[in-house]
Amino acid sequence: MAMKTILVDDNQRELSAHGTIGFPMTVNHDDLWAFEGKYVPIHWHNDLEISLPRKNSAIYQVYGKNYLVHPGEGLLLNQNIPHSCHSPENSHAIYSTILVRPDFLYGELGSDIERNSFRPFLNNAAVPCIFLSPETENGAAILDLLNQVEHSFDQKAYCYELKIKGLLCEAFSMILREHQSEFHTFLPSNQVELERLEHMLHFLHTHFDSVFTLQALADDVHLSREVCCRLFKKMTGKTISSYLEEYRVAQSLSLVQSGQYSMMQIADITGFSNASRFASAFRRQFGCNPGEYHSRKQKLL
Repeated sequence: MAMKTILVDDNQRELSAHGTIGFPMTVNHDDLWAFEGKYVPIHWHNDLEISLPRKNSAIYQVYGKNYLVHPGEGLLLNQNIPHSCHSPENSHAIYSTILVRPDFLYGELGSDIERNSFRPFLNNAAVPCIFLSPETENGAAILDLLNQVEHSFDQKAYCYELKIKGLLCEAFSMILREHQSEFHTFLPSNQVELERLEHMLHFLHTHFDSVFTLQALADDVHLSREVCCRLFKKMTGKTISSYLEEYRVAQSLSLVQSGQYSMMQIADITGFSNASRFASAFRRQFGCNPGEYHSRKQKLL
């Protein structure tokens, strides 16, 4: 079975359109183990995203903070917020994701709904996400509305598009009203920092298969090494070295699964300095050696 991937450009901005031009929203049903590396790598997009774990918990990394979200809870992610997702203790995490273009809900830019309701939240770096808990005043009702969105999308009964828009508008009116006190501080999202992160990710993704220095990365993005490290950690919650190690291991999976390459060859192809470092990084991510991983995969075929 082919592994799932999130289509992104060289800068990790997601390329896949969510929904259609006429109905710009969708609902995805995913299993983290269906993705390369058993996790969703760092990416971002212009749409609002609501993640709803269905079986087992998921950990969402948003900037430098981790959010452990259990079934029955949810997480609303703001526009253009770098985020990733993995499961605790390497367990299956099955979840639903609602993705919706904001103007589908507020209509025209400058409308009263956009200006009074959505603008204080959208692109507000002070509120990169909102945790949805059934324990809050309106939490259970909000989550029920979102579950109805998923059901309506899956069933696609006559006029389901209209029903979904109504359900989403009602859910967002409750979410934004419940969290309005958090919007008093408005920090516009820093597009310069996002562009710098894009540049750093592009460099890492195009040079992962070779050994390079932090200074080479810093020179490429025209920043000091210290600023590079600080900015990357702020935007992704990861160090440059830990992210690069995860990315290299993810790139090695298809080579490991093929069984056609030695550990030395895979290490060389994916930028590890030797087979021992590759095997150690692989164990940290998957809890087993590359050879054991290959054997398990073969048994499932």
